[in-house]
Amino acid sequence: MSLEANKELVRRFFETIEEENYDALRDFCHEDYVFYPQVDTPFSGVEGLIESEKKTLMLSQALKCRL
Repeated sequence: MSLEANKELVRRFFETIEEENYDALRDFCHEDYVFYPQVDTPFSGVEGLIESEKKTLMLSQALKCRL
């Protein structure tokens, strides 16, 4: 995968989170995916990522991920 294709993939991933399109996050994550928002706090699977991101977005509706 080229550098530009990788950049586009990352942009789409963060846009998906910003848009709260949680169903689409499944397209980005492997079934064995583990999300670590903190070093000692793993969230298993895409459901863990969604759970964590919903909490984060509730705290900061103005969150924007700039690349």
